[in-house]
Amino acid sequence: MTSKEIEKYRKKLIEITKKKDDAGHKEALLKDLARELGATGKAKPGGGHNAGEPELVDNIHYALQTASMVDMCRTAGRNYWIAFVAALIAFLSAAAAWAAVYVNILAKMSKTLYL
Repeated sequence: MTSKEIEKYRKKLIEITKKKDDAGHKEALLKDLARELGATGKAKPGGGHNAGEPELVDNIHYALQTASMVDMCRTAGRNYWIAFVAALIAFLSAAAAWAAVYVNILAKMSKTLYL
């Protein structure tokens, strides 16, 4: 699931919870959303009775939280190489700066010692 999809589902959850509908209609909308996300419709994983509105919202939050973590790991894995190349460039720049300092010191020493 992408970041945009996660945000879309999060907005949909907020929209459903803000509605002033009767509890049965709200619960049906939450169950549909939970089914779309792959969240459980039970009170607890492995539980026997169906979840009410608070449990459904909680289960949907857990599903969105898990999807967000997976998406962030995917993003971090993708951007790892960019960070690696940037660190390598920074290291090479620092090495070049130290080389310039070393050459400058040798030049000043050769003038001082008349080499």
